[in-house]
Amino acid sequence: MAIKPRALVGFGEMKDNEILVAANTILAAMGENPNFPTPIPSLEEVGTLTDDYANKLAAASKRGSPEDNALKKESKEALAEILQQLGHYVNSIAKGHFSRVLSSGFPTQGSKVLPQAPGVVDGLKLEDGRQSGQVQLGFNTQPNIRLYEYQYRKADVPDEPWSERFITTSSRGNVIAPLLPGVYYEARVRAINTHGIGDWSQIVRTMAR
Repeated sequence: MAIKPRALVGFGEMKDNEILVAANTILAAMGENPNFPTPIPSLEEVGTLTDDYANKLAAASKRGSPEDNALKKESKEALAEILQQLGHYVNSIAKGHFSRVLSSGFPTQGSKVLPQAPGVVDGLKLEDGRQSGQVQLGFNTQPNIRLYEYQYRKADVPDEPWSERFITTSSRGNVIAPLLPGVYYEARVRAINTHGIGDWSQIVRTMAR
């Protein structure tokens, strides 16, 4: 008898960075996903625990005190549990339809395991947005990558810091705003998978109109 495709729900044994990437991938894939209209538990609950774990992981990596490590462990366990609950919901709704399971962002039985962190993203373009003070970022997709991260900043300004990091699942139409018209801006992108984070791409620039 053929085995129906199912979302895998074992997250407890994942490495620290792997479970964080998996959670963000699932959140991005399930947001406004018509296949899963009423997630149980809610994506807001999953997002809250994901953010909590990200903060505790960062604190433990920076200071590494016994208390920080204990808090990180407790947060990871809570995140693994809620992802497992969400995975059971996905399987109950998908009913073995492979395309639906894949659309959830969950790892699946028979998924190809990538042997290494992703390569450098290429084909970056910054183009005018629909409105003044906007630009749109696009780039080439990478196979088996569901999650990308990008940053931007003013160009030609000494020591100008990069913006916060933005997560996207789309390689097209990523709107960067608000920007100052007549000012040059630059952006960079990197890909993320369960084996790690790729290097930043080459920087592209354009003038905001």
